[in-house]
This record gives sequence, structure tokens and C-alpha cells, in this order.
Amino acid sequence: MEQVTDAIGNPTALLVERIFWLGLGAFLGLAIITSLLRGLKESKNKTTPISPDQLENLAKKAIQQNSDSN
Repeated sequence: MEQVTDAIGNPTALLVERIFWLGLGAFLGLAIITSLLRGLKESKNKTTPISPDQLENLAKKAIQQNSDSN
């Protein structure tokens, strides 16, 4: 015959399990909230894409300035 404590469960184990799941839920909830906030913050800082030619010119200027300073 099954004991009553086995059918109900160990209260300490249930408490530990509940704390674990609440902690996991809080972690995932905070991760989602922070990612949404970061996305909103980055969407406010709109940047324009730079063409490859502009990047090459910028790199050449940086190389030139670096060689001039040496």
C-alpha cells in the first residue's frame, strides 16, 4: 500500500522545485525584457550604412595618418 507522504510529495522537495522553476522563469523573463529594451534603444540610434568605397577611403586615410605619425 502506498504511503500518504508519497502520494502528496515531500514538501521540501516541492518547495525546492518551485523555487527552481520560479528562478528559471525570472531569468528568462529578465532576459527577454532586457533584449527588448536593448532593441528599442538601438532602434533610436539609426545609423546609415556605409558603402564599400567609403570604407576603403576611410581605411586609406587611417593608413596614411598612421604612416605620417611614424
